Amino acid sequence: MRATKVDACGAPIFGEDSSVVTEGFVSIAFTANTDDGEEISVTNAAGKVCVRDTPCPKFLNYGIEIEFCNVDPYLYAMLTGQAVIYDPVSGDAIGFTVSTAADACAQGFALEVWTGAPGGQCGNGVEPGGYILMPFVQGGVIGDFTIENGAISFTVTGAITKDGSSWGTGPYPIEAGEVLPKAITKTDHMLILQTTMTVPTPYCGPVPTLDPADAALTGVTADATLLSVDFSPTPVGTDPWWVDFGDGEWDYSATGADITHVYDAAGTYTYTAYRGATSFTGTVTVTAA
Repeated sequence: MRATKVDACGAPIFGEDSSVVTEGFVSIAFTANTDDGEEISVTNAAGKVCVRDTPCPKFLNYGIEIEFCNVDPYLYAMLTGQAVIYDPVSGDAIGFTVSTAADACAQGFALEVWTGAPGGQCGNGVEPGGYILMPFVQGGVIGDFTIENGAISFTVTGAITKDGSSWGTGPYPIEAGEVLPKAITKTDHMLILQTTMTVPTPYCGPVPTLDPADAALTGVTADATLLSVDFSPTPVGTDPWWVDFGDGEWDYSATGADITHVYDAAGTYTYTAYRGATSFTGTVTVTAA
């Protein structure tokens, strides 16, 4: 599952801490809210029905409930508007508050879910999966929870999909490096696709969301000096980019400047760099002496 911050107009918010990718959920339940209208029935003086009109039900939105099996404080804050508690030394998110001062409708998020798909294989022999997008969601709260046998799980409930999304084709590659094949409209509450795309990599805590209109990344120069490596984007530019160093760490540059990373141990690491809607994967070897 990936949650991405969106603004009051339902447009993706680009920046360093704008999305969370996690495997740590158990289930997501969708409840369709509808307006069934009022049936009109008129009888004449003889007691016979002379007018009857049964309206068609109208879809309003989906209510969403998510059960999680582990705790990512930043994700809970994104979904509910609660405050994150940060470690004063590492800066990592270590908890969150549950406060009546939080306004769950003061922010929004888009929710993407990847699932298995029943049925056969595509023509190329690759088994497809399912992709579900809710482009504009608001209003989540921390639901009931229990502590049992030393374990704790949380439920986020009360969230609803909304009209007015400005997601468009989205900021992420969905199929073969391309964004969505059809732009999301203001009245779209859900998109369901069959896809063979590779799901995004889960991370602990938030990761950047980049503007797909930024310049494509065609390569990366990785200059190593002992354990230190300077990563430079190709072509150079001022567009934001970020690098997953392959050792569990990543860094972000808002200005397009070089990114320097010091590895803890000698070895060969596989890194992945991202800019715009593109990525580049390479390897770098570092030595201790």
